[in-house]
Amino acid sequence: MSTHHLDALRDWVAQQVGLSAPELEFIAGDASPRQYYRVRCHTGQLGVFSCIVMVSPPSENNEAFLHVGRRLAAAGIQTPAVLAQAEAQGWFLLEDFGDLQLLSALNAENVSFHYRQAFQVLAKQVRLPTDGAGIPLYSSSRLNAELLLFTEWFLLRLLKLTISETTTARFFTLSECLIASALEQPQVWVHRDFHSRNMMVLEANLGIIDFQDAVVGPITYDPVSLLKDCYIRWPRDQQLTWLETYYDQLCSMGHVSQEIDGSLSTKAKTSSLSNLIDGVSKARFEQWFDLMGLQRHLKVLGIFARLHIRDEKSAYLDDLPLVVAYVREGLAVTANTDPSIADFREWFEHDLMPVICDQHWYRPIDTAGWVL
Repeated sequence: MSTHHLDALRDWVAQQVGLSAPELEFIAGDASPRQYYRVRCHTGQLGVFSCIVMVSPPSENNEAFLHVGRRLAAAGIQTPAVLAQAEAQGWFLLEDFGDLQLLSALNAENVSFHYRQAFQVLAKQVRLPTDGAGIPLYSSSRLNAELLLFTEWFLLRLLKLTISETTTARFFTLSECLIASALEQPQVWVHRDFHSRNMMVLEANLGIIDFQDAVVGPITYDPVSLLKDCYIRWPRDQQLTWLETYYDQLCSMGHVSQEIDGSLSTKAKTSSLSNLIDGVSKARFEQWFDLMGLQRHLKVLGIFARLHIRDEKSAYLDDLPLVVAYVREGLAVTANTDPSIADFREWFEHDLMPVICDQHWYRPIDTAGWVL
């Protein structure tokens, strides 16, 4: 941020907090162009003694940030309260959730406790009505556009591969399979990045951030983000135990289903309040989870490559090996689901993995206990 814009921001903050010269302590940026600062409100004029200044350009869906935050808060989910805003400039004073990200707090002893907290958040979120939600549908075209990030940014731009017509056709049939699985699931409110870097550990529960890209989408998408976290990995047996816990939780909830007949290529169930997964077996739910993981992790390979190449955020290269391992495991556990997956797995293992292993950013992941 230029000195001129920083001075203007400081003047605006001063007006809000009643300090003549507030100090803005830069905290961090993230995968987006947003920036965050902490300001100490020594007078407590806003009813708090510190708050967060979020600087978020118009490209970052600020209207959705405000809308989704209000809807989640009304559902009992703890999101940062908006204390003041200058929406035209993209300046927001937010409640300070502190510095303890869930990622840095997790260990083998407390992870089950914190994931139960996360499931409680999801249970509130999926109860939100999808009719008139005011958020986009996770449509076939949106899911496909995300998958294409893998070919454009990971294969073409990062690995500098030439993609043959055979490979293009192979990826197309895989994409059709993954999208069909996503659209046949009950469609609910989806945070879309529900992982340990977007949860803050508070005194009594988890604070949820980075929710502005919420959509109405597949019921397993957020559990995938949580349990197959791109920044931390737990044994698959443990993942499935947690998934079963969430499945049982959903089974105990009341729900009524109806249908959206919109831009989706397949009619998809959506939710109000009866049984979300009535008639869905545990095995089917697990299969949805693994296929959804494949869609998400192929997309993330493209996103992390793009962050490195386009946005000069090369730290995300360090996270690529774990995401590659998730893709390989996802292909292995779903290979018998559809011929397109088995075919893509054969290509990934025999043609692509040798190229990946030659990359400077690649390091072997301890795959003891993985299904590869």
